[in-house]
Amino acid sequence: MSKIKELFHNSNIRKFLSLLSTDVLVRGANFLLIPVFLILMPKDEFGIYGYIYNFAITCSLILNLGYHVAIPKLYTSTIEDKKANSQMLFTLTSTLFAFISVLFVIFYFFDLDYLFFNIISDSGNSSFNYKTYRPYLFVALVSMIFSNFLTYYFISAKKIRNIQIFNLLRLFICNGTAILILHYSNNIDTALIRLSTTYICELILCCLFSRSLFKNMSFSYSGKTMLNALKIGLPVCFVVLTNSFINFGDKQFIMIYCGSESMGAYNLATLLATIPLIIFQSFNFIWIPDFLGEKNLRSLKHKSYRNAKIIVLLLIAVSIVIWLGTLLLLEIGIFPSNYREILSYLPMLLISQVFAAMILYLFNFFSYFETTYISMIISIISALISCVVYQYFGKLYGAIGISSSLAVINILVTISYIFVAEYYLNKNIRKSEV
Repeated sequence: MSKIKELFHNSNIRKFLSLLSTDVLVRGANFLLIPVFLILMPKDEFGIYGYIYNFAITCSLILNLGYHVAIPKLYTSTIEDKKANSQMLFTLTSTLFAFISVLFVIFYFFDLDYLFFNIISDSGNSSFNYKTYRPYLFVALVSMIFSNFLTYYFISAKKIRNIQIFNLLRLFICNGTAILILHYSNNIDTALIRLSTTYICELILCCLFSRSLFKNMSFSYSGKTMLNALKIGLPVCFVVLTNSFINFGDKQFIMIYCGSESMGAYNLATLLATIPLIIFQSFNFIWIPDFLGEKNLRSLKHKSYRNAKIIVLLLIAVSIVIWLGTLLLLEIGIFPSNYREILSYLPMLLISQVFAAMILYLFNFFSYFETTYISMIISIISALISCVVYQYFGKLYGAIGISSSLAVINILVTISYIFVAEYYLNKNIRKSEV
């Protein structure tokens, strides 16, 4: 009992519970809205929206120059110097948005994005017409990059209240607008409506909430800060790029081999499987600043291992509840019966997300020791493996083969990360005690 009391008196745990309480409301409401969208959207269009959403969120993590890692690291190191801190914020913000602007102009006007999406059209298994969704994909990308950047700024500055309000407004305004328009639309592409309304609303909210960020900037650019940020962030970008073969590759091969109808079911299963990862992210948001600021490596090792055990047990328990809950929702008709196929591969997706959470958790060590290049090597190897196994097992077994491949790859990557993190921890502990 005393250990439980001690746990709840821990400041990180209290912050985690505070953020999680809002996240549970926001994310929980989002998941409660799934049956609404299943009613308002045909299965194939639900699949197309899920495919575009997953593509956009993957690209947003690649194109943000790894600043979701650089901001917490540089914010922690400049927190005592207000001038350096405000200069750092301006440098990172201006560099990121200048890079995104140039890149988008090049891709949009030279049609480079068509080279990728024509693969789906040429497969013959899907009626997906990328040209229709193209302008709003770019809007979604800008919105996702902007919101992700803001979120990590709020995390670094420990502005938990800002994150809570931002998430609540996104829940009610973005989803509410999309549902309202979908309800009154008639014979119109529902994937297009949801994509456009959701991310136009989100982009407006990002602009409103950026006031706090701009208020703490000084309009002074530092080339040294930029190089430091790129040193930390670019290896992360490369990791995300190679990991996209794993984490988005499954959706790509579902579209190629199974079509948008199957992608609709796979999208639903993917949404449900992300619940464990979302719960973990609420903890990680609180954990990162204190993790990066901890100087005692033995204490860091002890806390990290203790937290890892708690997280794994919690996420496994949550995964079991999700599968049983999905079965119940299908039985009572909340989820349409034509989505019943997800019961066969949802366990594999849940397992993969539990290990995906542990990969993110262990990646904090690479940020701490500034050795993110090591994760690049692991990512390249796992990406090459994923391309082969997705294609082979996707052709043979469809969604079950692809989801099982995803789970196995994430397990192998987690094991690799454990060995590397252990090596660097022990190496630096010995060095610090000499």
